[in-house]
Amino acid sequence: MKSLNLTILMFLVAAGAAVQADEPDTIIFPHDLHFEAEVECATCHEGVAEQTQPEDTFYPDMDVCGDCHDIDDDENCALCHSNVDNAGEYHRGTFQALFSHAPHAGAEDSCARCHGDPTLPAPGMPVKADCRACHETADNFADCGLCHGSEFTLLPADHDAGWISRHGTWASADQASCTLCHTETGCQECHTGDNVRPRSHAFNYAFNHALDARSGSIDCATCHLDPQYCSECHAANRIMPTDHSMAGWVSLSGGGRHATEGLFDLESCVACHDAGAEDPSCIECHGR
Repeated sequence: MKSLNLTILMFLVAAGAAVQADEPDTIIFPHDLHFEAEVECATCHEGVAEQTQPEDTFYPDMDVCGDCHDIDDDENCALCHSNVDNAGEYHRGTFQALFSHAPHAGAEDSCARCHGDPTLPAPGMPVKADCRACHETADNFADCGLCHGSEFTLLPADHDAGWISRHGTWASADQASCTLCHTETGCQECHTGDNVRPRSHAFNYAFNHALDARSGSIDCATCHLDPQYCSECHAANRIMPTDHSMAGWVSLSGGGRHATEGLFDLESCVACHDAGAEDPSCIECHGR
């Protein structure tokens, strides 16, 4: 019986060793420890600041590691290799981007800005939201080609045949995701015309939309991101807020109530009167 148990144990050990040998090797590189040791990014990723071709990689080879570590000592292999019996190299994933480090390298804290907190064990790979922190979304997808090649399929998987009918719900719930690719102008190009108005916008909505806007029963900013969208329409139709027609709104003596409002709530004023000293309504009384 002992002989059988020993045989089974040896078999399990051998099987475990075989599985371990077949497991792919991954490179262990604790960025946080190197950051604490004040190792500069360019020490390991030499030349990355001049990189212009997306296929160029700047993973450090073993000779770079050898500047600080004893790579000739076999006992040290496990410091970097998860499977020393099947040691390999870095694996570079496939990215749908034509990113060049060179134009980004001059920015302050440029590495951390895209790759995250350097005190974490591993850097993060930037996603589109990180790019949009600096690069504004362009109309008609004019900026897609800056980062994405024509060979890549950029349409998200959920943008299928039924996406048109349900995209409004998603846009209301997570508008930030939409603005990574779409601008307000892009929305208006499709939503111009009564046949594609939101369900809340009846044919006479221009006359009673103020009730919804004032009560907050709908979120106007879901679609109308720019306050100028409202002010341009109101100015063209000479539609003023209610208090503008009240007695004492404008007075030659002290300016009246509008002067007080301007002192304490100037943001509301510039929502419509956004031309500053050149605004026709202001020039009429205040001059240039």
